[in-house]
Amino acid sequence: MKILNFFYENAPKFEIDYERKVQISQANIILKGPKKSGKKTLIFNYLSQFKPEEILFLNLSDIRFEKESLKQLGVFLQNHHQIKILCLYDLDFTLDLQDIKIPIIVSTDKKDLHFKDFKELWLDYFDFEEFISINKKNLPINHLVGLFLQTGRSELSRKNELLKQSFNFLELEILKYLAKNLGQQISISKLFLELKTKIKTSKDSVYHAIKELENRYIIYPIMHGEKKLQKIYFRDFGLRNNLCIYKDFAHLFENVILNELFKFQEDFFYNKYFHFFSKELKIAYISSPTLDIDLIKIRARKIVSKALELGIYNVIFITLSSEDSFLEQGVKFEILPFDKFALGF
Repeated sequence: MKILNFFYENAPKFEIDYERKVQISQANIILKGPKKSGKKTLIFNYLSQFKPEEILFLNLSDIRFEKESLKQLGVFLQNHHQIKILCLYDLDFTLDLQDIKIPIIVSTDKKDLHFKDFKELWLDYFDFEEFISINKKNLPINHLVGLFLQTGRSELSRKNELLKQSFNFLELEILKYLAKNLGQQISISKLFLELKTKIKTSKDSVYHAIKELENRYIIYPIMHGEKKLQKIYFRDFGLRNNLCIYKDFAHLFENVILNELFKFQEDFFYNKYFHFFSKELKIAYISSPTLDIDLIKIRARKIVSKALELGIYNVIFITLSSEDSFLEQGVKFEILPFDKFALGF
């Protein structure tokens, strides 16, 4: 009981910080998202409506917390009738919550963690629109785009020491390999063979680590539309520059675009013609940060037949500054600067 009582009496200050597009509107939810995505802030915003004595906030990632204390949770709540809401922050294992009679908020960075009768809410890293809102910098839009591209979507992309704290050695080596090969088709077998020259590991360990990085919302695989091939991107594009010194803006920009597409919560695929496309949405995206309009129009005429073959009637080229639109055989082609693309959802 001492551990539970300590966290009850030493609760953090629950005050509104900044607003996100996603908000908690009810309890009995499991809030999912990567570390450093703002889950704690979202929870604090919701808990600010309660009195401090009405909240039991258990931070399971706090080194002072002991997992064994959860066995006494039911009794503790029975002895503290004033508690009206329970928050289990940073939970990464299954737990029987059936006997808890008050509303519960669970947060986790595990995609595969589920609780019966709990609504699931997903929180991503900041998108560009939220980045502008939170930073509140009175700068021209092109400067804000540059700042966004430079800083990334989370603290993980800015603080190197956080990478060492957040990942084990094998995971870091995998992430460094993915950073150097961003936007390329990834073969796990080839990745394993390269890692074997640096560290002692097994193919099973590499497969497990990659699955775990995906499960923790760190990496995001994109499948080829027709073949058993894949590319792997980061959920925070800024991670690349924190893992790798080599410059590759073209592929970094692809990752930026993909991160904005997460707002659709749809599956996207790739092929040799389109960086990302969805047959469901009948739309495709092509990253073209520096290609001029005339060259884009030439490319559009070359790929229009493939768009029609896939049932795609809207193709969007994302650039840094160019803008135009035109029709080609019934397919609408748009050329949009990144800020208009990102703010236009």
